[in-house]
This record gives sequence, C-alpha cells and structure tokens, in this order.
Amino acid sequence: MSNIQLGSFVLNTELLVYLASALTGALALRLLRRGHPEKEADLSVAWGSMLMWIVIWKVSLLLIDPASVMQRPLSLLYFSGGTIGFWLASLASAGMAVFRYSRRYTLSESLTLTGMIASGWAAMYALASLFYSLDVRLYHWIVLLVALATIFLLLRKERAAKMQVAEEAQRVEHRQPKRMAMQGLSLLVLLVLLAYTLHGATESLFEGTATSGSEEVGAKVGDIAPPFSLTNLKGETIALEELRGKTVMVNFWTTWCKVCRTEMPHVEKLYEHYREQGEEVVIVTVNVTSQESSAKKVQQVAAAEGYSFPVALDSSGKTTDDYRVAAYPSTFVIDESGVIRERYLGAISFADMKKRIDHVRSLD
Repeated sequence: MSNIQLGSFVLNTELLVYLASALTGALALRLLRRGHPEKEADLSVAWGSMLMWIVIWKVSLLLIDPASVMQRPLSLLYFSGGTIGFWLASLASAGMAVFRYSRRYTLSESLTLTGMIASGWAAMYALASLFYSLDVRLYHWIVLLVALATIFLLLRKERAAKMQVAEEAQRVEHRQPKRMAMQGLSLLVLLVLLAYTLHGATESLFEGTATSGSEEVGAKVGDIAPPFSLTNLKGETIALEELRGKTVMVNFWTTWCKVCRTEMPHVEKLYEHYREQGEEVVIVTVNVTSQESSAKKVQQVAAAEGYSFPVALDSSGKTTDDYRVAAYPSTFVIDESGVIRERYLGAISFADMKKRIDHVRSLD
C-alpha cells in the first residue's frame, strides 16, 4: 500500500488502515456488549490486545532483518515485520485477549468476545484492501464476507441470550458521552484520511489497468517516465533512455532526510541482490542535489555509508520536478517499455521493493 502525501508530509497508509481496523474491532465489541454492565472492562481488553498487535507487528522486524535494525534503529519506526510480523502479531494479540477474557468468563464467552473484535478488525482490513490494493486477491473477499457473517451471527447469539434472561434486557447502558465522542471523532479523522487514500487508489487503479501504458509523458502510474540524463558520483552519465528493455527502479532522496538515510541500507541490499542474480533490473538513486549544500556532501555521505549503487546528481532539480517529487524518499518502478508501473511515497523495505519490482517484471 502506498502512502498519503500531504504537501511534503507523508502518512503511512498501512498503519492508518490498521488503526481504522482496530477502531472497527472495538466498535463491533461495543455493539455486542451494549447494555452489559462490564462493557467498559471488555473494551479495555480489546484496546490492550490491539495495541499489543501494533507493537509486535513493528518489533517483529528484529526477527526478519536484525542487521538493518542494528545498523539503523530508526528502521523500527518506518518498517515492520511484513507478512510474518502480521501473523505473529495476530496470533499473539488474539491469544492475549482470550486469556484475559477467560479470567472473567467461560471459554465460550471469551472466544465470542475475541471473535467479535477480530471480525470487526478483519472486515475493515479486507474492505480497505479491496478498494485500495491494486493486487486484489480472492481471499480479500473471503475475509470480508466471513467477517461480516461472523459479526451478524455473534449479534444474533447475544440477542438470543439476552431474551432468555429477562433482567438483562432491562439493564440501562451507562453511556459516557465524552469518551464516545472522542472515539467517534478519531474514527471520523481516520475515515477521512482513508477516503483521501481510496480516491488516489481509484485513480491509480484505472491508470494502471492499461497494459501498454499511455502515450503521455508524466509522473503518474501508466505514464511514460520522463527522460533524464544525469551525471553520477563517478562522473559517468546515466540516461534513462539507454536503460530501455530493463526494469528500472528510480529512488529520489537527500542526505538531510533521515527517512531516506534509514531506507538506504535496504536500497543497497536490493542493488546487491539483483547484481548478484544478474537479472535485467537496474537500481538508480537520484540525489536531489539542488537541495543539498554541495555535491561534495553527497559524495562524503555515500563514501561514509559504503553505498555501491549508482547515485545520479540532479543539480538543477529538473528531474525532480519532472517526476513531481515533493516528499522524500519517493520511488518509481519503470517497466521495460519505459512506463511507470509503481509509485511509492515514503520509506520502503527491501522485501517490499523486491515484491514491487517482481510484480512489474511479471507484467512484461
């Protein structure tokens, strides 16, 4: 999932989706436990388990790529454990919720409460994936339908249980207007941000459907990539036109951008991977030298960090303008015919970079 650009600020869309999913899971549980005297205590467990999910999802990067974390501790802020971290966090948080609920209720009730949280979470996640991801899979629809069906069945089960116990039906729910207002406002903000993301994703979806690409030169997915001819740190010329027939990843960065510096070890790893494989993939990083103190500063940083990938110098800023780059880092993946197939804002990990490049290569 690409990120959201607001001016020069970049929001992590994936994290926004997970936060919205967490809110949906909590609201699903609130709906299930309305009128129940221990509703707030049950919600407290839900919030705790979902906070645990996010922490494990982020920290799991230590298991997947400990070297990058040791080299750049800030990696934990910008990256996560990917698919492995996703499932590890899901199992751990679900297990914690069942355990904490089982201290108060029967195992059946604990599984019901946990299932309601998970279903609300999964429904929002699947919905966001369906509308936002350009690589929609069958399991997205399956997860959405199963989650909605589970919510419906659990609500019916709770309603039937209340009807069997007359006094439970008479209990008055003690609302806390201030807390509910804050939760509602938080959800509204997240939904607005997601709506902005979905709008952009819809445009990208239609732009990316044409297999041949458009005949217009531009910076959008589906456009022909703007040509450039830049000098690298060795004084050699790197011309995009000369790379036709190869898949090219172009990454814009600056030395003063901390996110860029955190991402660079992943770019280096990717460059080494494709160089060793001997595959027709070219990695080009474009330093926005027009926003640097000097080209010498770029050379010093590259030498100190041990970058071996090509660093092209955009001294005039024209290439950066042509690609409409306003936030760093920004990454483009260009196919063999010179058409932009992927555009990503913000830091991107080695695994995600490779996944996107391989996806573009599979289209050729």
